[in-house]
This record gives sequence, C-alpha cells and structure tokens, in this order.
Amino acid sequence: MKFPASLTQTEESNAGSGSFRALLQYPHFFLAVIAQFAYVGAQVGTWSYFISYVQYYTHEPEKMAGYFLTGTLVAFGVGRFTSAWLMRFVSPGKLMGVYSVANAVLAGLGVLFPGWIGLWALLLTSFFMSLMYPTIFALGLRGLGENTKLGGSMIVMAIVGGAVLTPLMGLISIQSGSIALAYVVPLVAYLFIAFYAFSDARLMSSAHKRTAPAAV
Repeated sequence: MKFPASLTQTEESNAGSGSFRALLQYPHFFLAVIAQFAYVGAQVGTWSYFISYVQYYTHEPEKMAGYFLTGTLVAFGVGRFTSAWLMRFVSPGKLMGVYSVANAVLAGLGVLFPGWIGLWALLLTSFFMSLMYPTIFALGLRGLGENTKLGGSMIVMAIVGGAVLTPLMGLISIQSGSIALAYVVPLVAYLFIAFYAFSDARLMSSAHKRTAPAAV
C-alpha cells in the first residue's frame, strides 16, 4: 500500500516514486533480489536444522547442540565486524564473492563429512554469511535513482526465501533420510551469490550503457 510522505521530505523529493517497468533496465537489481532470496533461505535453513544435525551426527545432547547453535551467532557477530573492517581494503562485491565461495566449500564439507568436521564447517558458515544481507541490499540499489524505494521494498520482500528453501531442506532430509544432504540447498544458494558478486561490476557497466543519455 502507499505510505504517506514523511513530514521531513519535500514534495519535490517525493515526486518520483519509480516504476516496476523502469526496474527492468537494471539486471543487477533483479539478480540482487534472487541473491537475497537465496541468502535468507540459506541462513534460516542452516540455523533451523543445525541442532538436529549436531544431535544426529555427533550424538551430543540437545543442550550441547544448543551451545553450538549459540556459537553460530557469535561467529555471525564477529564476522559482521571483521567484514566491515576488511571492506576498507577490499570492495564489498569481491569480498562477498570470496565469502560465498568459502561458504559453498564449508557447506560441501557439511554434506560430505557429517560429524564433527561437518559441524565445525557449518558453524563457520555463519562467519562468512554475516556480510551478505546488507551487501546484497546495497549493491542491488545502486544507480536506481527514483526507483530506489520500490527496488528496496522488493529486495526486502526477498526474505521470503527463508520460508521456501527451509521447507525444501526438510523435504530433502525426509526423502533421502539424511539431514546432511539437505545442506546441498545452502551450498547451491552460496554458489549463486558468488556468481552475482563476481559479475556485479559487469552488470553495472551494462546498465549504465543502456540508461546513459545519447551523445549530442
């Protein structure tokens, strides 16, 4: 629904609300929506089945498995601050690409080596996933101009990925009888995010060429 204009904004600043048709000119934006969908699905899925993974493959009690889940949150927090510092030296897109590849490898270890190796690998994914939501959001909105508000709302709506990929992981675990195999879903999600991150510069260049005014 349409929200009332903020009292702190002028009528001129609210003149352009953007349009979905205009957003079709920005491939980097649509890939950002998909990447956000994939990221939130990977995050929610990883944490949702983590306790079951720990209990099933290491035979630790539920309380200990809960401590390990707390460890994922600590890793997430440390990763957020570490990433903010690293972005002073590395571009956000490249850093997210490297982190995504690292998480794909770690998720692969969780699938192939269920047990203590897989446990620590999946725990460490929280460190590398920590920068993804804000980075995807920021990269996806660059250059949208008056379409920024509409684009931002669509990227936020992409969090529905957590409600889609998580049940998919559950279905895979039930059909295969393996919780570990379900982590193929986050693995694929991280591979797509890596693709988006490393192709971002090319996509932005293409968008600028299409939207740039013709020379007189």
